[in-house]
Amino acid sequence: MIEVLSKPADQINLDDINALIASKVPEGEQIEFKENLPARGQTPDPWENGGGQIGDRAKDLILEEVVAFANAHGGALVLGIKESDTKPPVATKISPIPRCRELAERLKLVFRDCVEPQLSRLELLPVPTEGESGVIIIRVGRSRLAPHRVTKTLVCPVRRSDRCEEMTMREIQDMTLNVSRGLEGLEKRLLERSKRFEKEFDCLKTPNDAFGIRLTATPVGEEIRLDRVFWNGSLTEEFRKPQILVFRKHENGDTDQLSGLEHIHGLSPAIWRPRLRATRSEDGDDSGNGLIRNTYQELHCDGLIEWGFVSVSSFYPPRNFHPPSDKPFLCNLRNDLPVVMFANLAFWANHIRKQALAPAAEYALEVELRVLRGVIQITRDSGPAGHLSLGTLQPGSIKFPRYSLDDPDEIPSLLALFERDFWNSLDKDLSTAQGTLEIQKASNPN
Repeated sequence: MIEVLSKPADQINLDDINALIASKVPEGEQIEFKENLPARGQTPDPWENGGGQIGDRAKDLILEEVVAFANAHGGALVLGIKESDTKPPVATKISPIPRCRELAERLKLVFRDCVEPQLSRLELLPVPTEGESGVIIIRVGRSRLAPHRVTKTLVCPVRRSDRCEEMTMREIQDMTLNVSRGLEGLEKRLLERSKRFEKEFDCLKTPNDAFGIRLTATPVGEEIRLDRVFWNGSLTEEFRKPQILVFRKHENGDTDQLSGLEHIHGLSPAIWRPRLRATRSEDGDDSGNGLIRNTYQELHCDGLIEWGFVSVSSFYPPRNFHPPSDKPFLCNLRNDLPVVMFANLAFWANHIRKQALAPAAEYALEVELRVLRGVIQITRDSGPAGHLSLGTLQPGSIKFPRYSLDDPDEIPSLLALFERDFWNSLDKDLSTAQGTLEIQKASNPN
């Protein structure tokens, strides 16, 4: 296993670079080494002589090598590693690149401006080895937007074995068609999940008088393969409790925690049962004469995660319920709930791709709200005053715009975008006075 290809970016360090050399890792389909910045003739690149610019040849060759990985199966270009003269070359020693952190930032701009379409799953990871000098790992995943080309040369390169070669016109046409088919497959999978969601209501005592929410995260590509997701509970055990806490920070500095999932009845399913290449957990709330609410989670071997619940819109309480009443109870949806669920879904998707050794795999996140009959109140807790109504959901289905999870650092901004979309779907604006969202990992998610 080559750690620099699969290890999370924030965990890569000098030990991983030394491991490349100790293991004599050879160049191949997913890794390439460069001792120095490529230059013409015997003259070093201006950057290596202390200059503030990167030479054109270095830019061109670095772009082509990395784009070639994106157009194939993904991979990493490692700058600052001397390779042997053998075939294939193997990593032999570190050859530090000057000002590696600054250079990595410069190269980010080069990739932004010189590749069409832009590479969405690109990581530039500087690893200092001697002062400010060190190694730079440029890591890219297999791109669903391929083929990419270098704008200066108009070349679409591709990685073949340990070589970077130009794609033929036929290859470009075939790849474009395959990408289109892949996106069609994604649409088909999510449509299937939406249709399955319709059947989730059948378990309720009044399936035609109900509402529910579905959150689905599915890989865009085919990088994730979990042989078994139901094996001694090793993976599903981590899904029993929320992993992410969400806070709202106000302008005056005060911070409030959004309702944790453990405080909302029925949203922490505990018993997982095997399904065909998947596992499912559910937890129902019985009023005495039928289910009034059911919560479920699913985890599939291809990395799909789904979390949802369905609830009757109103119900008559059982006789032993106090205080007694002959009127139906109207169910509502807490305004915090979709936001906290979305944050945890994004975290779990990121966790799954790490477990599958595909940390750069892109996920598509979809949220659907469905009301079959009646009007559902969106409420928030007002303390002793009870619940304050913030808006209503009318009968029908709301599918939010699809969200793309690529860089894990984007989770807070994705969460803010979803919250704004949620309020806009209620014909309301999200005021800045409501503060900003912050997330943190639960300290003891057992």
